[in-house]
Amino acid sequence: MIYRHTGLFSSQSCSPYVPHECDGNSYLNGVCYQFNSSLQASSNFTAAYQECTKTEVNLVFLFDGSSSMKAHEFQMNKDFIKDVMKTLSNSSIKFAAVQFSSDIRTVFDFNDYQNGFAEEKLKNEAHMKSLTNTYRAINYILNNLLNNVLSGANPNAVKALVIITDGEPSDNDNENVLKTCDEQNILRYVIGYSGLQGLLDNLQKKIYNIEGSKEAHGRYRQKELSQSGFSVVSSQEDSVIVGSVGSNDWRGALYEVTGSGSEFRETEITDPAVSRDSYMGYSTVLGTRGGVPHLFSGAPRAEHTGLVTLFTKNKNTWTVTRNIKGEQIGSYFGASLSLLDVDSDGDSDFLLVGAPLFYQSQPRTEGRLYVYAFSEQNFQKMPNVSETTTGRFAASLASLKDLNGDSLSDVAVGAPLEDEGVVYIYLGDRTLGINPKHAPQRIPARSVLSGLQQFGVSLSGQMDMNDDNLTDIVIGAQGGIVLLKARPVMSVSAQLSFSPKEISLNYFECPGDSAFNAFNLSSCFTVTERTSSTGSLEKKLNVSLNLNVDVVRGMSRGFFDQKDLSSRTLQQSVLLDPGFSCFNFSIFMLRYIADTVSPLKIQINFSQSEMLSGNSLAVLDIHSRTEEYVEVSLLKTKFTH
Repeated sequence: MIYRHTGLFSSQSCSPYVPHECDGNSYLNGVCYQFNSSLQASSNFTAAYQECTKTEVNLVFLFDGSSSMKAHEFQMNKDFIKDVMKTLSNSSIKFAAVQFSSDIRTVFDFNDYQNGFAEEKLKNEAHMKSLTNTYRAINYILNNLLNNVLSGANPNAVKALVIITDGEPSDNDNENVLKTCDEQNILRYVIGYSGLQGLLDNLQKKIYNIEGSKEAHGRYRQKELSQSGFSVVSSQEDSVIVGSVGSNDWRGALYEVTGSGSEFRETEITDPAVSRDSYMGYSTVLGTRGGVPHLFSGAPRAEHTGLVTLFTKNKNTWTVTRNIKGEQIGSYFGASLSLLDVDSDGDSDFLLVGAPLFYQSQPRTEGRLYVYAFSEQNFQKMPNVSETTTGRFAASLASLKDLNGDSLSDVAVGAPLEDEGVVYIYLGDRTLGINPKHAPQRIPARSVLSGLQQFGVSLSGQMDMNDDNLTDIVIGAQGGIVLLKARPVMSVSAQLSFSPKEISLNYFECPGDSAFNAFNLSSCFTVTERTSSTGSLEKKLNVSLNLNVDVVRGMSRGFFDQKDLSSRTLQQSVLLDPGFSCFNFSIFMLRYIADTVSPLKIQINFSQSEMLSGNSLAVLDIHSRTEEYVEVSLLKTKFTH
């Protein structure tokens, strides 16, 4: 279950941050590239791509020409209108302008703007200098501009009115013109001339909210900021499903894409229960249960606690079947997902859900992994998993093909902000999904390659790149991808034996302070591979032995060095080959011992040495029994006279 670093590697991927310009505004979509077996890009597609909208907007500037406005302020009004038209000259907006006071006068209409006369007419417009009859002026605009095709207005255009004034109207709304504006879905913006300076950018954003839309109260964004490809999964039906977090006012959506190149087709998959700003499609994972496809999608901002939606497919239609809600506000529950087929029978057994911003104060942790066992559509929550650190634990998840030869799938969990990034490897468990008895292997970025940042931001672990029948894992980092390869896992069993079978008391005398070779000890090891690697991988194993004689007594009766009575322990590193191997040791005792009744208990324990020998890549199976005992008895001899 240990990986070794083999260098940087690139694979099929999507980029959800591809902008394109539309009438002065940037749309943010995505592109996905498909790679062949030689890692060459064979095709690409752009799901949830928003073409530039060209629906026309008719916008009228109604600017104040009352006597309360000074000459330079009146000029500021005209300069502001000119700047807005210049900034948005390449958009789908047509402009008109009206000056109002006691009288009302069209400065230029939509035809003038279209024909290039607007700026000159605006420049020559004189200041009226009278009262402020605002409501009468709005009514004038409705009748003479916005609803009059002779002015160049488009009956199907979005209508907007920007009012620039220095105070309250001096007339009353006797004609109910504001109600009429609402009924006709005319958007209105009122600006005080004193606030014109620095207002251009703000107004441009407001106008963007209506450009290309026919809704009255702000723009309902569909695919303009879709960020398609934020997540991606492939199905067995030659289709790709991509997450699109920005679709539908950031409710998010999934798109199933079939075909390739210019022939690709896309089908939108949504959950009607998901509200705005939920980010559905942030994570996506696909599996099967009982022959039925199960599609899960995470929406980490849904209802503030996060949500995971289960879709099942029936007759080529994806239907919402189940929702699983997060439990802590702001935890980003559903930011990462993975399905675990623990016994590799083709049915998904566990759903893994990451909540990388889950916070716990005692012990302090950031990030939590939720595990759910499921059959059909029934889910049972298993014990949560977390690590005592702050590093966005469970920001990424991946189920892995069996690493250690126990026929159970394993799990990788990324914590990209723990130091420079850390990846944890957990062994699989049939009942709980993740084995709680064994601490995970911790792979820090610095042990792989210096200079890495955000190591573990993404994970994938279902491949074998060099056909050695061992699992490889691809780990994303900032600006690169790291490929780690699994190592052969070796099971080791130890056995102690000794000769002669008993120690004769005839060797002992009183007094006697000399030492003799009481018996010989053999430690034998059987080494077999748990994994099924192929090829010419080196499978030798460096092991550190620790032998201890007479372990149950305070004063040892046996020792390893004939000249050192205190040498009751022996430490030694050995290189184990696959198969059977033995190592022999001489055990010494003094001629005189006080206890000639109780046997000598000898203990051996071993562990994998940190120092690998040569090209040795093998790793010790954590299920190996690494401690053994044997007892050596003292022979009771009969004496005759």
